[in-house]
Amino acid sequence: MGEIKKIGQDLKRIEEAIADIAKEFYSTYQGYLQVLGQGMRQQLIFASYHICTQAYPEAFLNLSFSQRQKMQQELREKSKLAVQELQELLNQEPKFEEKSDETSAAELIMSLLNEEEKEKEVIEFDASELLTEISSQLTTNSQEEEVATGTGETLDKTEAEKMKSSPESIVGKLENIDLLRPWQENIEKQIPKILKELSHQTNCILQRVEILPKKIPEKVLEAATKMESGDTPVGGKPNILNLLIEAENLDDDDDTKVTRITAINLRLSEIEFTDINVTGWRNKIRSLLGKLSQLEREYHKKQRELAVMEAESAWRSSWYEE
Repeated sequence: MGEIKKIGQDLKRIEEAIADIAKEFYSTYQGYLQVLGQGMRQQLIFASYHICTQAYPEAFLNLSFSQRQKMQQELREKSKLAVQELQELLNQEPKFEEKSDETSAAELIMSLLNEEEKEKEVIEFDASELLTEISSQLTTNSQEEEVATGTGETLDKTEAEKMKSSPESIVGKLENIDLLRPWQENIEKQIPKILKELSHQTNCILQRVEILPKKIPEKVLEAATKMESGDTPVGGKPNILNLLIEAENLDDDDDTKVTRITAINLRLSEIEFTDINVTGWRNKIRSLLGKLSQLEREYHKKQRELAVMEAESAWRSSWYEE
């Protein structure tokens, strides 16, 4: 019993340490996302400047003064929205990954057919009638869910959401070791997505004003920003993507034309490399991750030891000689 009590005390000590590190994680990511947003905006401006003055200066000069101002304003607005998205990552509700319970149309079809087979009844039916039935069931389920929420609940929804996403509420939940890691990993997963989406939106703006060639399909631009690349070559510009696109010449079937395209591709590694403030906060996150990993290993080890001792005690308490 003494050993069990000691392990229980060790677990409590580790839980307190995890609670402290959860607060550190929140405040550190708060600082990191703030400087990352600033760095992202600066790098977007630098990259856009390079595209307009170095890669396609003639196309930029073809724009009127008002067109240039409008384009630049659009870029500023898009970057502001992306900065807001980064800040919103901080207060996303920490949760376990759950499998969706929604029933797809295909699953519903299989369910209906299996029921018919079990009953061993041969029923002739029209495909359109089955689809109508499925649509009706899905619609009914959706309507029932909407009614279940009730209009009364919507009155307090805004207030409840504010409480759930408050820093105090988030930090309190992060004290659970099983929630802290998924919360942190989700932030890291979402950051590159925000950068890629901002890159794509910026390229679309540049293409719309005919700085980037109109003949490039939008899907090609979107795919380009999703490409992973290595380190920027010496003398190369960060967050700039150079593409060679081969297209067939419509006038000559045997002739192909290679077009060189320069586009924007914001990358987290390059933003961190070029901004010392972002690098400093990233190093703090790495340090915290090392501490968290050590606490996780120690915590799970103590949990295992406690389970073994409790099982041994339970065995002895129920065992008797005949």
